[in-house]
This record gives sequence, structure tokens and C-alpha cells, in this order.
Amino acid sequence: MNAVPPRLHSAPRRRLCAGLALLPLGAGAFQPPQELAAQPTLLAAGQPLLAIARAGTRIVAAGPRGHIVWSDDEGAHWTQAAVPVSSDLLAISFPSARRGWAVGHGGVVLHSDDGGSTWRRQLSGHAANALALRWFESRAATGAPAARLLEREKAQGGDGSTPSFLDVHFSSETSGFVVGTFNRIYRTEDGGQTWTPWMDRTDNPQDLHFYAVRGSAHGLFLAGEQGMVWRLAPQGQRFEAVATPYKGTLFGLVATDAGTLLAYGMRGRLFRSDDAGRQWQAVAGVGTAGITAGVALPGGAIVLVDQAGGIALSRDGGQHFLPVPAQQPMPYFGVAALGAQRIGLVGAAGTRLQTLAIDQIKQAK
Repeated sequence: MNAVPPRLHSAPRRRLCAGLALLPLGAGAFQPPQELAAQPTLLAAGQPLLAIARAGTRIVAAGPRGHIVWSDDEGAHWTQAAVPVSSDLLAISFPSARRGWAVGHGGVVLHSDDGGSTWRRQLSGHAANALALRWFESRAATGAPAARLLEREKAQGGDGSTPSFLDVHFSSETSGFVVGTFNRIYRTEDGGQTWTPWMDRTDNPQDLHFYAVRGSAHGLFLAGEQGMVWRLAPQGQRFEAVATPYKGTLFGLVATDAGTLLAYGMRGRLFRSDDAGRQWQAVAGVGTAGITAGVALPGGAIVLVDQAGGIALSRDGGQHFLPVPAQQPMPYFGVAALGAQRIGLVGAAGTRLQTLAIDQIKQAK
């Protein structure tokens, strides 16, 4: 079982579910969770879940022990998917109704081409390590960055540890990124058939963790430790570091097609940029609990959720937020847009769906 990297201990609960994999009763030898299929249970939709996404008209949610569930009737009924791992799954991305990806502990990358009903493994931690080792061996003679990364890969592979992938973002059915601990970032341009290490394309000499990757019409961004955000430079195809006023961990991003970028983290810390991260303003009024997820809704509203069961809504591009009463509150770990006024939520007690009377919520000034 993979240990949680020390710097992960400050993360919210959705990032702290390592070590929950189930072993079959009577199992004689330990089986790594990334090699053990998720166990069927009728309670999967009511147990803790960490990520949720819309896949066409379907809703798909994922979480600990490799559990993935889906619903075709707006949450009235849920079906557990067939998943080849029991690793904790932390994030999912569906660029289309049929094709989706899920990532988590043990360096697992899963793919579905049937809307989330069944999944297969595309990458695991040891395979990711071996891929990175070969990649930087072939480039070590090109200069210091590749040589340094090669030595790091040798050290990491030598102690048997594997990365954790903490987020995934696909902009199309073929192009996507997975990111995670200790500067881990891989890109695919063929739907996950092959992956390319991008650790040498980040301004991250301290090997800080990447907690989030998000994109919009205005660019692709990463967020992670020490209040750092990274922006993909189109010309050099390299992630350039842009600091925020915050020095703590940033857990996530909301990137809107209108050009707004929000970065959020512990104790309700929230920062907003209108110029791709060059300048930031602190946003108040979202409470003091750790913000765990956010999403932009069709129509322009932005929703944030937190560990204390809070839901906050903005109607002015993230400049101000007001609390929204939760119909069935719980600690929230994920949120997805299901429509202009409807959201899907996952958290400590499984799944929730809620309609927001946005027109009746007066925006703070």
C-alpha cells in the first residue's frame, strides 16, 4: 500500500483517502490496490465519494476503494461500474459523453469508452516511473534539467514508491494531462495510448505537488503547494510559475471561458485573476472552511463547496460570493455542473443533486 507523501497531510479529506483499499476476506498475500478490482457493493453511491462529472446526459462519480457509480436518471438510481483497481480515485474528466478518464493513488490512470460503465487501466505508478526513467535517460545529455530529473527518477524508482495522480483534465477525446505529487505531470495526445512525461516543462525546481489542472479558452493552468499557480505558455509549451499572494496549499482552480481564474485552498482562501494569473485579488465572504471544489455553470454563475458543507455562489464572475442553503449538507469534496441552475455534489455521505434558484439569490455588492 502506498504511503501518503508527507506534504499531503495538509490536504482536504478528498485528498487524504489513501490506504482504504479492501482486501478479499481470507486473502493470504497482500495485493496492491492498483492490482485488485474494486469490490461490488450496493452502498457505493452512499459512501464517501471524491469526484463527480457530467458525461453527456449521464452523471459519473468516483471515490475511495476504486468505487465509480453512474446514473442515467438524474441521481434517482445509481449503478456501480466495473473497475479493475481498488485504489482511491480522486478526479475524473469526461470531454465527451462516451470517453472519460479517472486518476488516483498508486499512479493509476483509468479510461472508459462507454460513458463510465466499464473502465480499464491505461497507466500505473510503476509504469509511470519506468516511462519517466526511460524518457530522461534519453535526454540526460541535453543539459542540467534532464540530468537532474534522471537522478530523481532513479532515486524514486529505487525506493519502490509510486506517484499519486491528484487531477486530470482532457480538453478533447485525445488531448489531456494528469498531474500529481512531486512535480508529476504527463501528457497524452492520442487518448492515453501513450503518455509523455512533462516534468522538464514546469518551473517547479522544488518538486512541489500539483493538486489541480484546469483549462478554458484562455489557457491551461496548474495549482499546488506554497500558493503557486502555473500557466502553460503557448509558444514554448512550458508551464511558467505565477505566484499568488498566498503561501499555503491551493487545492483547486476554476477557469472560465469569460477569462476569470479562481484559485482556492485552505481556510476559505480564494484568489481571483482576470489576466491569466499575472495579478491576483483576494476574495472574501466564502467562509473559513477549506474550499474543496468549484465549477462554472452554463450562464456564468460560479459555485464553490467546502469541507464544512457550505455552498457559495457568485453571479459576477467570482468578485463576490453568497452562501446557498444546502438541501442535504455534508462535507463536500466535489461539484459538477449539471445545468445552468443544477449541480451534482459528492462528499462524505455519497452523492447529492441540488437545484439552485439563482435568480432569487441577490448578489453581494
